[in-house]
Amino acid sequence: MLKYLILFLIGSVFSFLLTPLLRSFAVRVGAIDQPDERKIHCQPIPRLGGFSIFVSFNLILILSCQFAFFHFLTNFLEGAKFTWLLVASAIVLGLGAVDDFGRMPPGVKFFFQIIAGLIVALTIYKIETINLPFGTIQLGILSIPATVLWVVAITNSINLLDGLDGLAAGTSFIVCLAIFGISLLNQNIGIALLSVILGGSILGFLKHNFHPASIFLGDSGAYFLGSILSLQGSLKGTTTIAILIPIIALGLPIMDTLLAMFRRLLKSLHIMEVDQEKNVVKFFCLDGRSIFRADKGHIHHRLLQIGFTQRKAVAFLCGVSLVLGDGLSSICNR
Repeated sequence: MLKYLILFLIGSVFSFLLTPLLRSFAVRVGAIDQPDERKIHCQPIPRLGGFSIFVSFNLILILSCQFAFFHFLTNFLEGAKFTWLLVASAIVLGLGAVDDFGRMPPGVKFFFQIIAGLIVALTIYKIETINLPFGTIQLGILSIPATVLWVVAITNSINLLDGLDGLAAGTSFIVCLAIFGISLLNQNIGIALLSVILGGSILGFLKHNFHPASIFLGDSGAYFLGSILSLQGSLKGTTTIAILIPIIALGLPIMDTLLAMFRRLLKSLHIMEVDQEKNVVKFFCLDGRSIFRADKGHIHHRLLQIGFTQRKAVAFLCGVSLVLGDGLSSICNR
């Protein structure tokens, strides 16, 4: 356990020290999250905080592979695999960074997320089988699109969850701990090491991100966390995914995303609409723009509306993730 503790502490210290530097940089370049009617914060807050997690995570991976003490990690991250992991995570990080400076069309974001997902599926791992209680499903030629869908879904789930100080990062930290424990039980040392490094890097950042936050993850950080957490969902190696494990561990962001999609779909559906310019009446039409339009209907918004403070809402939702992670561990111990 010593190697895990060392990696965890190094990750925490690196990101803790790096985050204030990122905050100053974000202020200088104008990467600021301005308050508006939809957002919770009342003061401008610097973004780009996720870069401290990204740099810490990848720097420790690089350094770890140079020491024989961490030979398990070296074996897991063989040269090309590590390179492609860095490329895929850098794509979503850069995508989010562009969005942190200004709004990007949803279609463009989805395109680059799919590219990152394809890189993961073709070079790092792909979901070839799904283990269910009633049997195993062989995906065959659907393995690559299934992997891409999984990566894109989790990436956006974490981003949608990032609405309160410390919520997305805190939930991701708990998920890392849950996956770390389960990986040890399954003797999946590579995933365990990735989880502990990412968990440590998140913890150092959280000190600056809890309410009142001095810096936000930004879309860059949320996308990066989502992409790496989707990779950690492959708990049995490069070919098999036990479908209940990642779904339960990531239950909160997945549930919030599904509810958001359903809610926005209902809002975008119109029984009748009059187009004044074309002088026509449309029946049962769908406003595509409404599906991607941000709203204040997420779980954390609902908690604030019924009287929760930010700290209490984050504590409650992180507690939900903790309960899900504990239940997951119980399932895996049977």
